[in-house]
Amino acid sequence: MRRWGGWGVGLGVMVVSVSGSAIAQISQPDAMGDYARNETPLLGIVPAGSNLQPGSMWRVVSPGLNCRRQATVNAPIVRQFRAGDRLQAEVGRGGSDEVFLNPKDATGKPWMWVRSTTYRLEAACYVRANRRYIRPVTQR
Repeated sequence: MRRWGGWGVGLGVMVVSVSGSAIAQISQPDAMGDYARNETPLLGIVPAGSNLQPGSMWRVVSPGLNCRRQATVNAPIVRQFRAGDRLQAEVGRGGSDEVFLNPKDATGKPWMWVRSTTYRLEAACYVRANRRYIRPVTQR
């Protein structure tokens, strides 16, 4: 505390707590680089009148990223994304915290259900939820 003209002046830090539903958390990878959750602070958009909920935005960081029909490396490849492509985590209709958890394959590796900028649910597919392939988008 510094004295200034007989008055004590102190600086403090105010901490504000906000519920997890008000502000999305940035998903952090574990020691293996895997993302268990698909939350980022930047949400995508969905067409007006759609049943879909906006999902968190992710960026492809690998040169080529296979997107598969199911959450397993043995599933057919639906499409391939390139480095720099933006993906939106698919949360369907939302409504519960489980939609933010990435499903795991038989080996315990997480996969993220995503859609590209087409915003069509039928175009959604699974990518490996690992920092070698995708990273959270934190600003527009």
